[in-house]
Amino acid sequence: MKTKITSFSLLIFCLFVIPITFTNCQDNTKEQENKENKTTQKENKEQQAEIKKEEEKRPTDRRYNDLARLIAGLPAEQGSVYEKIHQDPSWQNYSNVAQAQWKNVLENKQPIMTKWRDEELKEVVDAGGVLFYPFSGPDFLHAATFFPKMQQIVMIGLEPIGTVPDMEKIAQRSTNAYFNGIQQSLATILNYSFFRTLSMEVDFTGRVVTDIDGTLPVILLFMARTGQKILYYEKVALSPEGNVVPANEIKTEQGKIDTTYYGTRIDFQSPDSEERKTLYYFGVNLSNNKYINLSGLNQRKDLRSFIENLSITTTYLKSASYLMYKSEFTLIRDLILKHTKYLLQDDSGMAFNNFTNGTWEITLFGRYAGPISLFANYWQQDMANGYTGGKYKVRPLPFGIGYQYAVGSSNLMLAKKIK
Repeated sequence: MKTKITSFSLLIFCLFVIPITFTNCQDNTKEQENKENKTTQKENKEQQAEIKKEEEKRPTDRRYNDLARLIAGLPAEQGSVYEKIHQDPSWQNYSNVAQAQWKNVLENKQPIMTKWRDEELKEVVDAGGVLFYPFSGPDFLHAATFFPKMQQIVMIGLEPIGTVPDMEKIAQRSTNAYFNGIQQSLATILNYSFFRTLSMEVDFTGRVVTDIDGTLPVILLFMARTGQKILYYEKVALSPEGNVVPANEIKTEQGKIDTTYYGTRIDFQSPDSEERKTLYYFGVNLSNNKYINLSGLNQRKDLRSFIENLSITTTYLKSASYLMYKSEFTLIRDLILKHTKYLLQDDSGMAFNNFTNGTWEITLFGRYAGPISLFANYWQQDMANGYTGGKYKVRPLPFGIGYQYAVGSSNLMLAKKIK
């Protein structure tokens, strides 16, 4: 006997059966998302455990912390190997100038940034993991301020890594020139929040002061001034497979040019923490192809592999010269978009349309005033609409940062990848 389906029966079916099916689908989706989140958390914990195990094998040497405090203009700790130089009138004069210079940063601007971070970046900060900061120069200051719980920080710029300064030899000649050079290199970052690229080409290549031949002294200075304790320094290199190895493991055949990418590795502890963390800085070319004398990502499988294997948690971009808007920087742009979970940037990092395809949750901060005149052709109408159209969350930004460094003219965007 055939069953007759009445309109009433169909109505009952729609009211009860379909919602049950839909609810089951929702439950399955949530269950799958929970499984993915647990898997990700497990992978993060395993990765962090491996990082910690590897770091604990490395030694500790307090002379690097003593050196950082000397360069930063901070008083010597008891037993410092540089105690004698701290008594030098030229260092004491430098220290007085540095104290006044940093007073404004540490007592006025940084507390505002820290409060904003605690309110707006809590999820990002608590995630920890690996911070990737390309086009950074030696700007450890903002990395430490915004991301205090990162186990690893990887900074990359064009500027060379530099060598550990021999302060005893420098003191035998005169420390005046050295400390004046350090002061000069900090002028724009402390006043405007960014390093000027053309200035870095001079300040960190030995042209102003022979002994300042790279970013290392300023990174050490920033670490000391932000309260970090330096545990160890080591010059490292990228193996052909993209692994970080001690620099002395690299052997170059006689008569061949050494094309190895070398880097800085600094182990440190943050204030009120016993955890051993690591900072890497590499002076490399992140464009697709050769620039000046450095091969690009198309030619450097070692650098590409290194970045791909970082397990990046968060990427930070600031005052990045709009480079990733250009066709010459598509490889590094795509690597970041593929691998990072969170991204914090001002508008000079990546174009807004990279994040509006539905795979990112966007929060905008401050005000989009557009690029400065030097980069006027990078105006983004879609970003301007994003700040006014009501589609995205727009939150206050109580400090100035980036090229539009005046308070009320700056912008930041937080993008969170949606699984």
